[in-house]
Amino acid sequence: MRIILFLATFSYSFNAYTQDLSSTPYKLVNVIYKSTPEAELSLDVYYPEDYTAGKLPAVVFFFGGGWVGGSRAHFAPQSKYLASRGMIVITPDYRIENEHGTTPQQAVMDARSAMRYVKLHAGELGIDTSRLAAGGGSAGGHLALSTATLHDFNDPQDDLSLSPMPDALLLFNPVVNTTSEGFGAKAVGSDTLLLSPYHRMQINMPPTLIFHGKADTTVPYSNIQAMKAKLDALLIPNQVYAYEDLTHGFFNLNREEGRYFYETLYRTDQFLQSLGYLEGSPSFVPDSQ
Repeated sequence: MRIILFLATFSYSFNAYTQDLSSTPYKLVNVIYKSTPEAELSLDVYYPEDYTAGKLPAVVFFFGGGWVGGSRAHFAPQSKYLASRGMIVITPDYRIENEHGTTPQQAVMDARSAMRYVKLHAGELGIDTSRLAAGGGSAGGHLALSTATLHDFNDPQDDLSLSPMPDALLLFNPVVNTTSEGFGAKAVGSDTLLLSPYHRMQINMPPTLIFHGKADTTVPYSNIQAMKAKLDALLIPNQVYAYEDLTHGFFNLNREEGRYFYETLYRTDQFLQSLGYLEGSPSFVPDSQ
């Protein structure tokens, strides 16, 4: 696999020829993947409109919300687009404090359970497990990272012989450090180091894509700089896109008039092409290209 060691910084105002995702064709299936004392957890599966059979590359997206709130609809716009490009996209529930009275530890267990479920049921879901990525925003980015790094947090009801490790990571202003130097130290309690992906990285990390705003006051940009330095030192293929003057959550469709939603989606498409998940050109072209 081609090694990518890359850091790009952007300060321009982004305007894209945008695709109306409200009319993007796709199929949607909902599946219960886990029963917990607090609730049954389900996941949405987005398919290409014309999908009938066969194995396709896939990505599992975890929503953000500080492990406190949020819903699996968070990444629906990205999911619809990537389904239209020929992928299967999965957005799971996981336990959150506001709804279930739980902690980040349970959220991590659920994220790892979701990846194991997808792998275990890949045949019936139509997924090529050699091209299975994990992604997410903010705390959801932390959960995506947890599937590759936080090996001590597993639900005993899972098949623990099955690794939740993804083949790529797609991270949108992710929580990477849960110590006092990052985000979430109070929420994770005594597990600040055990739940910190930055401190748990190993040489088997998958290729990683990160988007972050330099003005982010929730997850300090310095955390991402440290993360990239460690990825580079471990020779892990990575791309980091850093944006001047942008704050936490800038990548969402309802922020910044959607311009960075399309910017990050375009770069995500390119990254997935580089890994062999997608073919052909994205459905829209940024003005900067």
